[in-house]
Amino acid sequence: MIRQITVKNFVLIDEISIDLSLGMSVFTGETGAGKSLLIDAIGLLCGDRASNQFIRKNANSAFIEGVFEVDPISKAGLLCKEFDIDASDFIIISREIFADGKSASKINHRLTPLSVVRELTSAIIDIHSQHDSQYLLNDKYHLSLLDEFMGNDALFSLVKERFNEWNALVTEVNDKSSNEYNMDDLDFLNFQIREIESFNPSQEDFDTLEQRQRQLMAFEKISKLANASLNLLDDSEGVKEKLFEAFKNLSACVEDDALIQFGNQLESLYYQIEDITEELNHHLSLLEFSEDDLNSIQQRLFDYGKLKRKYGNAIDLIIKRKEEFVQRVYTIENRQDVLESLIKRRDEAFARYQKAAIDLSSLRKAQSILLQKEILRHLNDLQLENTRFVIEISENRPSVLGNDKVVFLISTNPGEPLRPLSKVASGGELSRIMLGLKAIFTKLQGISTIIFDEIDTGVSGMIATKIGQKMHSLSKDAQILTVTHLAQVAACGDEHYLVSKQASEESTLTFIEVLNEQKRIEQLALISSGTNSEKAITAARELYLRNKSTN
Repeated sequence: MIRQITVKNFVLIDEISIDLSLGMSVFTGETGAGKSLLIDAIGLLCGDRASNQFIRKNANSAFIEGVFEVDPISKAGLLCKEFDIDASDFIIISREIFADGKSASKINHRLTPLSVVRELTSAIIDIHSQHDSQYLLNDKYHLSLLDEFMGNDALFSLVKERFNEWNALVTEVNDKSSNEYNMDDLDFLNFQIREIESFNPSQEDFDTLEQRQRQLMAFEKISKLANASLNLLDDSEGVKEKLFEAFKNLSACVEDDALIQFGNQLESLYYQIEDITEELNHHLSLLEFSEDDLNSIQQRLFDYGKLKRKYGNAIDLIIKRKEEFVQRVYTIENRQDVLESLIKRRDEAFARYQKAAIDLSSLRKAQSILLQKEILRHLNDLQLENTRFVIEISENRPSVLGNDKVVFLISTNPGEPLRPLSKVASGGELSRIMLGLKAIFTKLQGISTIIFDEIDTGVSGMIATKIGQKMHSLSKDAQILTVTHLAQVAACGDEHYLVSKQASEESTLTFIEVLNEQKRIEQLALISSGTNSEKAITAARELYLRNKSTN
């Protein structure tokens, strides 16, 4: 949810900073005052297209910043973790728009790609205007909406897994059915197999050869330095003899326990060095240089290089290619048997997929009835009592989502045929339908802030009150910000902000202020009647108190 929004040099706004809370916040004001500017600013913060037209006159840039509270286990919280964004307390998202039309987005004061900002904010905020053609209207999203309502992740995963298994076998059968092999292919494949097998490559062999080559090529250096080290340890004036002498001297100091202890430690070191000296002597006795050995090793390493160039630039790739050749030979020699076996496996995989898909379809049909009832309940609350709402499930091509196509159909008047949601013509009806759907799906999708920009256009009276009350009920699960021109909706808000405009000869500025209870009542009177007469104030107070008690 949005905790604070700051806007500077944006169209008619000089600088505003608003602290927002949970619940429902309403924004009202005269036509042209700039009620939607704050919504536009939030849209830009979330990744909408930027333009220098948003920069206030005589300013160099426009700046928008939002402070967001993010639940760690929500989709937005998981995205923060995926993008390595610290969301332990709050996240701060900002966007600055410059005179050349370019913009810069930041999260927690670090430059962030706009694509990341869009993906993250789409999991936090849903901005809804009266005529937007968003996911709720689009048929292609209706299947996922029903699945969200069902919430059976295990069955979804099983269908996806079995579809991918079947689809992979379909591809393999098609490939092997269309490929033509001849005896020349077989002869060449066998030649490649024999070439690799006769060489018998292995990573261990390659590493040993490289190590032995380094050793032989540095033989003179190794021999010189090792013998010099041995002399330092083992000649008459070497480390070992001097260490032994020091140990004997300290061991003779029987009167001093500390010196005896030091002597014991030196004795241990003496025997360790003696062991090392013996092992070093033995190793040097085995060292020898052979030109033939070096030539043989270099030749085999050269042959390794040829194999890598032909079959893959790594030993494991060469071995993998050989296994592929063996499999292809087997396929050629037993093509019909292999193809029949694959077809059988494909058909068995499809049967397993179909079983899971049918189980999923049955569950969808059962759950769709429950979802229909839930949606109709919310639409009845919004005085759409004559509405019929049907979730149509028909057969579709097999996919990772199963075999179903889902379309939401609606009829708002008796005698009218059921039509897709996107065909609903009336703006007032569409607003209420969208509001009813959001009452269900917002919580399922984890959206924490919903913004409504004058979706109550075209309604009045009791319907307007029902819309306001439904918005307020939504605010129990999500933060609601709404721009409205109706007193009935404004009266339902927990906070009321007045948007006003002040003009002078040099400039016109938009201001936003939060209203106390008395100013709210006065504003409700102006919205509903255009006056602040005693009767208008009395009616506004009654409207305010009635909705406050209902909330």
